[in-house]
Parts: sequence; C-alpha cells; structure tokens
Amino acid sequence: MVRTIHTLALVVAFAAAISACGDTAPPSGGSSSPDTAIDPLDLRYTCGEFPFEPGLLTAGPGNAEQADNPPTAVLRAHLAGDGPDFDFLPDTGWHLIGRDAQTAEFVTVADDLRIFTVSLRDSPEGWQVVNWGECQPRIQLAAGLAAAEWALDPAQPKPDAATQAFDALVTELSCNGGQPAAGRIVGPQIVKSADAVLVIFAVRPRPGDHDCQSNPPTRVKVDLGEPLGERKLLDGGRLPLGDPSHTRF
Repeated sequence: MVRTIHTLALVVAFAAAISACGDTAPPSGGSSSPDTAIDPLDLRYTCGEFPFEPGLLTAGPGNAEQADNPPTAVLRAHLAGDGPDFDFLPDTGWHLIGRDAQTAEFVTVADDLRIFTVSLRDSPEGWQVVNWGECQPRIQLAAGLAAAEWALDPAQPKPDAATQAFDALVTELSCNGGQPAAGRIVGPQIVKSADAVLVIFAVRPRPGDHDCQSNPPTRVKVDLGEPLGERKLLDGGRLPLGDPSHTRF
C-alpha cells in the first residue's frame, strides 16, 4: 500500500483532545479553552478519504498528473475531456495526496487558493473517476464527530489585541433538519502559534436521518486563556483557515 498521508501522533493527540474536551463542556457549549502544543502546520485536513497537510496551500504546483501508472493515466484522460461539468478542472499542477489498493485522490490549488479534487477507484473494469469538483477541506476529526464552522457575532465588538474572551456562533454543517447543535458541541479546541490563534469546534451528530437545510448557530463562550495580541483569530476547522468576521448569519 502506498500513501502520501502520515497518521502522526500529533493528529491522534489532537483528535483525542478535541473529543475529550467535548465530554467536559457544559451542555450548551460553555467556556472551555484547552491549549495544545500542536503546531498549526501539523494539523491534517481532508476533501475525501486521504488527509493532507495545510502546507499544500503553499507547496506550489504539483506534477502528479505526469506519473506513469494506471490511475494517473485515467486522471489525464479525464482532465483532457470536454465534459461541461468538468471543464473547469485545471489540466496541470496536481498532487497525489493518497493512494491504496482501490482508491486514489488528487488535489490541486488555484492561484486564489480554491482547491479542486479528483477521486478514482479501481474496479473490475479498471480505474475510473468517481468524484471531482471544488473542495472545502475540513479538519480530520475523531470517529463520531462531525464538522462545524464558527463566526463572530456581528452585533458585538470585533476582537482586538486585548481580547481574551468572546462569543462564537457555531454552526453544524451536517444535515440536521434546521435544528441548533446545543448540547452536542465539542470544543473549543485552541491551537496557538506566534502569528495566529486557531479555534476549532466539532459536533456530535444526532442519530437518524434529517432533512438538509440551513442549521441555526449556537452561541458558545470562548476563553483564549490570554489576550489575543497581534495574532490573527481564525476558524481552524477548514482550509484555507477561515476568517470568522466573514459571517453568513
């Protein structure tokens, strides 16, 4: 088996930490500010099956589409096609982010940091493209957790250098019948560096099937444990890292 991903101890520790902090959080979110020693560059994100490093955004164009192997040959044929629903895919610059005996996944990063992905699967008829499109990578989470985004409350003052605590509006991304995630929010997990403070949330999904519609945000108090200073405050649950002042609520 060949994989370009690395299941680092840091990723396991992060997944365990974000899961554990949800076990002790008050039902409606509450204040929680666990620090970690994880470097933001050691986090892993995924479009599909294979996680990858955030450094992919600055790694420059890849050339995986030039490799001589069966899945890459199928990728090249797909990119060279004229189908109206995949003409937007770049012809070059691709990275192989993961491959095993049955699956291969490629991504490429546009100049505006949009990320595109193509997934292939082996079958009795040979390798075939099974999925493609633009991707919003989400952070790799522990089993039983699902993705969430957060934004600042536009009715409150914007954080400044003295800010230590603020309200985050957390939204579950999975189908949840338009219901809030109160009582099921995991986090916040806080990852700090010299330049940024990443605040990351997840949710524990409700059992059963639910209609897909916009879910309302749930307010959660966040305590950074120290003033923000000159660092950027970002949503670390997505890639590129999200600016929480750009809210859709």
